[in-house]
Amino acid sequence: MNIKHTTVTVFLMLGLLIAGCAQSTTRVRQDDGTYRTYKRLVFRSDLPSRSFSSEGDDMVATEFHDVTYAFPQGKGSFSKDLDEISFQGRRVKCSIVGRELTVNELRFKEFEKGDLVRITSDGKVFVNDIERKPLGDS
Repeated sequence: MNIKHTTVTVFLMLGLLIAGCAQSTTRVRQDDGTYRTYKRLVFRSDLPSRSFSSEGDDMVATEFHDVTYAFPQGKGSFSKDLDEISFQGRRVKCSIVGRELTVNELRFKEFEKGDLVRITSDGKVFVNDIERKPLGDS
C-alpha cells in the first residue's frame, strides 16, 4: 500500500470508530460538596440500553430532559427508547419518566429545566440543595 492509500484507510477507520462512539458526561460529587465533570468517549454497542453506576462515596449524575439527577451508590440504566431512567441502590429504587421522579414508590413534583436533583442513599430528594417532600406529604 502506498502512503495515499494508507492515509485514506486511516481516515476511514477513524471515521468508523467515531461513528460508533458517543460522548459520556458524568458529574461526580466530591467530599467538599463540589462536582467534578468527566467527559469521555464510550463505544456505542450498548446504545439501546445505556447503563451507569457509582461506587463507594461517589455520586454519579446524568442529565435527562434538561434536569440533572445525582444518584447515590448503585446502578442505573436508560430504557431502550431513552425515555425512562431506572436506578437501584441499596435502600433506594428510582424511576424517572419525563421530569417525573418516583423514589421508593413515592412520587415527586415535576422539576424545572436546569434543576439539580440529588437523591440520597436513604431516599431523600434535594432540588437545588433544598429538600423536596413527596406529593401528598405536608
